[in-house]
Amino acid sequence: MSKSFLIFVLLKYNSMIQLIKSNGEVTDNFTADTLKEKQDAVGGYIEVVATRKGKVLIVNEEGRMKRLKKNEKASDIAGFDIVGDVICLDEKDYHKFLN
Repeated sequence: MSKSFLIFVLLKYNSMIQLIKSNGEVTDNFTADTLKEKQDAVGGYIEVVATRKGKVLIVNEEGRMKRLKKNEKASDIAGFDIVGDVICLDEKDYHKFLN
């Protein structure tokens, strides 16, 4: 294994992307490679919510209309009410994750 490959692996997987479900369950190192996988994770069309804590939340765009359950953990991160299942990632990983 080359040194550059090892550095690539460490950089790629050093970030933490989580799926935070509204029932409190958290999946660390969450992956979703396609738009459909991201939509399936949040249960519908996605909306991106930036927080003041350097985190980005990917939420269900119609979550409030669908009256999804409040996500306590995601709401704590955002500083305001967030509903439904949420993908949470560091701001620095946002563009890599959406591509």
